[in-house]
Amino acid sequence: MNIADSNKDLFEESRMSFGEHLDELRKALFKSAVGVMIGCAIGLFFAPQVVQLLNRPLVKAMEDYKLTNASKLLTEKTGYVPMELVPWLEKERFIPRELRIDPAQLVDALKTVVPDLGTTIELDPYGFQKTHFDADRLSKLCQQLTQEDQRSPQQTAIWQCLSPTEQQTLTEIAKKSDPSGDNDVNRVMEILNSATRDEKFSQHESFADLLAPAEKDWSTMFQTPEVKPLAQMNLALAESGDPNLRRRLNRALIADALSAHMPPLRMNLISMEVWESDAFKPLSLKPTDGFFIWLKAGLVTGACISFPWVFYCIWTFIAEGLYPTERKYVHYFLPISIGLFIAGVLLAYVFVFDPVLNFLFSFNAQLGIAPEMRVNDWLSFVLMLPLGFGIAFQLPLVMLFLNRINIFTIDAYLAKWRIAVMCIFVLSMFLTPADPMSMVLLAVPLTMLYFLGVVMCRYMPGYNPNPFGEP
Repeated sequence: MNIADSNKDLFEESRMSFGEHLDELRKALFKSAVGVMIGCAIGLFFAPQVVQLLNRPLVKAMEDYKLTNASKLLTEKTGYVPMELVPWLEKERFIPRELRIDPAQLVDALKTVVPDLGTTIELDPYGFQKTHFDADRLSKLCQQLTQEDQRSPQQTAIWQCLSPTEQQTLTEIAKKSDPSGDNDVNRVMEILNSATRDEKFSQHESFADLLAPAEKDWSTMFQTPEVKPLAQMNLALAESGDPNLRRRLNRALIADALSAHMPPLRMNLISMEVWESDAFKPLSLKPTDGFFIWLKAGLVTGACISFPWVFYCIWTFIAEGLYPTERKYVHYFLPISIGLFIAGVLLAYVFVFDPVLNFLFSFNAQLGIAPEMRVNDWLSFVLMLPLGFGIAFQLPLVMLFLNRINIFTIDAYLAKWRIAVMCIFVLSMFLTPADPMSMVLLAVPLTMLYFLGVVMCRYMPGYNPNPFGEP
């Protein structure tokens, strides 16, 4: 062996001065910054498509929640889900909703497309309906109107606007101990409806106090004024002269005068079940939400796109400080790092979102709280979760690096695995939103990756079974 060759430094080519290290760091940072800017530009361009893609798990979870809730309500209502409704629920994904509809308005709307409907269906939306009367108290109502000594001034006004025939009919019903059901109800209803058509009925002096507007004085000027619906209707009637409004006012005055013998006056609405699509769209509550969502989605997407390039720049900088025999490790570790990052992102999107959302929405179902998702809050959740998964999946490489620089041995990794698992769960708590499901779904794969890291430390190139020179 040549003495000159034996004295030659085999690693002389790998040595760099401090200034050269700084220059290489500057180049690596510049390349990384350029890569991040290009990635963010691409991310901002494709931000709308990214938002639509990321909204799919939320839309699916919300639609599944609404469908499950609709099936639950149908089961509670009838004890089962009718077989003929199953295709609408499961295939067409329509859900039922109960509405209250004014039949008179429904008929008026149908008359615009079916003109002949008016000759077959006539409704009186401004008069009394059967639901406004209590058949059990019908006799007492007639007795109250027919007995002069027991009538109030308002009831006297009703009596005076009736014809002698109508007064005689009420007298006959008042004498019955048991009015004959619907027949007597219809007769009383027709009589009182005729009273609602009296143009001078509301002008009776007995209604003056009810129809007078609320007076203001110095003692009440700073208080909320009293609301008098009848007075407001009377003022509107004076301005418009609408005959339908006059009937509604007269009906309200009659119902008020006979309130002791009639149920509370309410619009005669019918219950109708309508079916609507369970399609869901996230909400935006601020004018600036759209811009910030686009910006946030573009920047995070750009970070994910540029991550492989940034990681490559970091590895090339580290390689400049390695011996030539060790630089080849970059070709092993870089693809593994990129693959682990992509695997973490895909795991979060494909397997984590659905169970996490279903878990969180289950609490809404238990508490009876309808979820209304704001798109800005959802994207803050959905954008950071894949990024956190991708970064956390670098754990095997971090373990391998610490092993190769002789900080931890394989025996140390295996001896302290319980502590490592506890640290993994704590780390998962900070890398995921504040729910236990997403934490567990990150911690379990990381635990598996921890043992994968041990295997990599043993079988990847550069393994030294005796790093500290122990005998």
